[in-house]
Amino acid sequence: MRSDTEIRAELRMFVRRYAGDVAITDETPLFTLRVLRSVHLPELIILLERLRGAPIDVEQLRMGDFDGIDAMLARFGRQP
Repeated sequence: MRSDTEIRAELRMFVRRYAGDVAITDETPLFTLRVLRSVHLPELIILLERLRGAPIDVEQLRMGDFDGIDAMLARFGRQP
């Protein structure tokens, strides 16, 4: 199981692949700024499941769960 620091680093690498010239912080609203798009969501969910070591119930997803790296870590960080 990975630490929150490791999960954060992996999420940053994922986002940077699509960010182009957009400056990204952990608070950047990735979907609002269209750094990430809906086509990236399945890959992102699979990455988060692998990193946290537990499945994500897609029926429980809420608006804002993917607003930024901080939001993703808060919602889907390492499981106890």
